[in-house]
Amino acid sequence: MKKGFLHICLLLVFSISYSQNEISVVQKDKSEFKVSFEDDFQTLKIKNSKTKQVQIINNLEASITGKSSHLEINDYNFDGFTDFASFHTDDGMGVYTIYEIFIFNPKTKQFDNLNFPSNFSPKCDMFCDVKIDKITKTLTSSCRGGARNHTDVWKYDKNKKLILSKTQSY
Repeated sequence: MKKGFLHICLLLVFSISYSQNEISVVQKDKSEFKVSFEDDFQTLKIKNSKTKQVQIINNLEASITGKSSHLEINDYNFDGFTDFASFHTDDGMGVYTIYEIFIFNPKTKQFDNLNFPSNFSPKCDMFCDVKIDKITKTLTSSCRGGARNHTDVWKYDKNKKLILSKTQSY
């Protein structure tokens, strides 16, 4: 039993690490979603393996210089459901990675784009080099502007809305 579990874990890690243009997302209720890129990384196709329903997400944040996009699985809103992100390096010098995050909605069984909140004044104008802290339940976005590095720390309020917790520059 332990060997079987180890093989499944290794297979999952291998598929996430080496097949980032297509991923499988398994939720708490055992529903599975296949996520893949279409149209030169500008569209996502998400297929519910159980219901066969397909969700299409158009107009992804894609590189204008042809840099590949990748997919990453995580729980970006700390609700216990598996979310995912599409990311690529910036089109400048490739100093940071730009993320577009998709949150699973258990009511609709679809993924919603985590919109960058406009009612705050973060230092980074998009999600960059995203780091997740599961203990403090925060997302950290870091970017560069000129000779300065900037960090924005995001968290969810009691209404499950994303808010800016703190920002700093150095």
